[in-house]
Amino acid sequence: MILAIDTSLGTAVAVLDGDDIVFEQRSDDRRGHAERLGPMLERALEGRRGAIELVVAGMGPGAFTGLRVGIAAARATAMGLGVRCLGVASHLGATSGDAQVTTDVRRRERAWSIVAGGAVVDGPHLAPADAVPAPGGQHAGLTRIDAEAIDAGLLARAAARGAAEVTEALYLREADAVPSAGPKRVSQ
Repeated sequence: MILAIDTSLGTAVAVLDGDDIVFEQRSDDRRGHAERLGPMLERALEGRRGAIELVVAGMGPGAFTGLRVGIAAARATAMGLGVRCLGVASHLGATSGDAQVTTDVRRRERAWSIVAGGAVVDGPHLAPADAVPAPGGQHAGLTRIDAEAIDAGLLARAAARGAAEVTEALYLREADAVPSAGPKRVSQ
């Protein structure tokens, strides 16, 4: 069995047993990852703890905090179960075929990748939402999927087919948090 977790958009958890998805749950809330993921994992693992052989983590692209919640949960769950954790590109959870996959990364921008043959063959890249380039070259004419959610079941299937490992979270922007200028003045 393969347990898959993705928090690049909302929160999604699935368990794949052979060819069958035996558990799947998703929340489209893009801010409640930590609150939703624990109960989802509890239900996913119920009666299956000893049968899980691999944990899959969606590695983005996505927002920093959301990705970190899912990646940390996947790694901790794998460690607790004594199994391997495999990171895969989240865009593999948007299609089972060949397509240009885009996801909203806020700030009026979209992340996009070309998925072909069950692998991300180009990307992820970042573009203004209204300027994502059409697929060209050998990928011209591919269907564009503007994914609103990632299907953890598709991520598990991609891992079962041998999806390429992604070892680092796929952040497409530089960090924009800045250190404090010092203690803030408190008034009464």
